[in-house]
Amino acid sequence: MRKYKFSERIAAIWNPKEEIEYLARYKGNTVFLLSSDVVNISNHVKKIKKMGFNVFLDVDFCDGLASGEYAFRYASLQGIDGIITVKPKMIDIANSYGLPNVLRSFALDSNSLSRIKDMLVNTQPMFFEILPAAAFKKVSDYLDYKKIDSIQMIAAGMIDTEDEVSQLIKDGAVAVSTSRKELWEF
Repeated sequence: MRKYKFSERIAAIWNPKEEIEYLARYKGNTVFLLSSDVVNISNHVKKIKKMGFNVFLDVDFCDGLASGEYAFRYASLQGIDGIITVKPKMIDIANSYGLPNVLRSFALDSNSLSRIKDMLVNTQPMFFEILPAAAFKKVSDYLDYKKIDSIQMIAAGMIDTEDEVSQLIKDGAVAVSTSRKELWEF
């Protein structure tokens, strides 16, 4: 498995046709391509990589791309550097190919904590992304309490200020993923 290190902030883009140009101000090393489609993914990835960034594709939001090994292999052939998914099966496939991966989960309520713990025990993602970022500390503390402390966590969602980014990093996030362009310039 390849090691991977994110910069402190990850630029997350939902609309690549309009947002790739904003990456010119981004100082990080990785872009989360959160939305694409099978027709345009190659072009999006090439444009982002030409700007010097690694690209992690959210395979769950790539129109026309199913889940499973063939979907993973197709995405890999487009030049991505890693995947993002909510599906443990896709993490297992990425691990079998040695491709960096991010398992994303949502902390919606207290019951989510137990589900997250079980998912992390049964799946071995390289990184774990928790949404919304406001739940990061609670999830992190719970996982520490349950002795699941070796996972590298990313905070994402509803991050509005520099202070929030700083606090999330202090709280143990290895990176913060944000689509808020004014937070890309650090």
